[in-house]
Amino acid sequence: MTAIRKKSQVQTFWIWLYQLEEAVKPLRLLVAVLVLTCLAAGEDKPLLKTVRVMGTAEVKVVPDRAVIELGVAKQDSSAGVAKQLEDAAARKIIASLRAGGVEEKDIQTTFLSLQPQFNYRKGMRISYFVAEQTMSVMVRDLSKLDHLLESLIKAGGNRIDSISYETSDLRKYRDQARDFAVKAAREKAQALAHALGQDIGKAQAIEEVPDVGSQYSATSNYRYEAKREKQAGSAMAAGQATISASIVVSFELN
Repeated sequence: MTAIRKKSQVQTFWIWLYQLEEAVKPLRLLVAVLVLTCLAAGEDKPLLKTVRVMGTAEVKVVPDRAVIELGVAKQDSSAGVAKQLEDAAARKIIASLRAGGVEEKDIQTTFLSLQPQFNYRKGMRISYFVAEQTMSVMVRDLSKLDHLLESLIKAGGNRIDSISYETSDLRKYRDQARDFAVKAAREKAQALAHALGQDIGKAQAIEEVPDVGSQYSATSNYRYEAKREKQAGSAMAAGQATISASIVVSFELN
């Protein structure tokens, strides 16, 4: 009985295996048909021919505001006195700025320190303390710049680190530069295609190239160029800002 039962089980297994193979056959056929259809469609569709070009453009803008980085430093043998002297000078500077028409929102303290200065010849003994504060000031009227700088020095500012020029409508000029770059790319693509006796069609891809050499990182491609000529009576020149854009476009080649 045991031998008969085992033989019956083997026969049942082979019957099940045969049925499984018969059930899978239609799926194999369907997969083969789909693969052949895809291959045929790929052969029927012609390869898209494109011309890829880069368009660049620059917009010159006269800055309309400036940022002054200035500082005041005071020293004394007493840390408290040095800080008091620095605070008094900073208050005079802020009052001078307000009197010159600079708004509160355009004045910002960017650095503050109180540090001992050592005499290394006397065994690291403290000689005096230095209290220092650095401010960033936005000047929205460039005609007041010379007068403000003079008043800042008279008020106690004993260090001017830098003056940088900006434009308040940077977004508008960046959009203009980008539009000009797109037009330049189209003109370049048309010239290349016409040289081959062909023409261009629709754009297939477009990409803006960041200006890694700009003064302001990814968010701005604004840099300063000083002019040689200066306004009469002024000790400084705002010059021009160059706002640039680069665009890479792929056009259909007909």
